[in-house]
Amino acid sequence: MFWIKACPRCKGDLYKGRDMYGTYVSCLQCARFLTIEEEGQLLSQTPAPDLLSGPTVRERQAA
Repeated sequence: MFWIKACPRCKGDLYKGRDMYGTYVSCLQCARFLTIEEEGQLLSQTPAPDLLSGPTVRERQAA
């Protein structure tokens, strides 16, 4: 998942990643990692994707 121009430090683009220690949110430009509190605020402001809207697999295959 990406957040465009959402880095608190440089206004760069954030992305959600994962490594052996768990998930994290980091900036592509300045490499800053968000704190747990900042991640919580960012995720609470982001609308959840509606996975049920959009075409079904059969509808996409028929097109």
